[in-house]
Amino acid sequence: MKLFKFFVVCLFLFSACGESKLTPTDAALQACECMKLSKDSSDEGLQAFKDCNAKTTEMISEYREDTEWMASWREELMKVLKECMSE
Repeated sequence: MKLFKFFVVCLFLFSACGESKLTPTDAALQACECMKLSKDSSDEGLQAFKDCNAKTTEMISEYREDTEWMASWREELMKVLKECMSE
């Protein structure tokens, strides 16, 4: 059983450390999570929103110069936000 747990942990670490590119859809879903947090007007909710928004900004920062990626992200963001705000 310990060997199995070790294998699962190693598999997780290897997959997490692999080179994975952020997709516009993933970035849009992250923005949706931030919008959900914005509904909480408490101090903790406001801080959670700010932290989430900073994380999203950092995630997409390397794609700012990629106009094709950013256009795709904006398109996905509009789709996701329509669904996200109706929840």
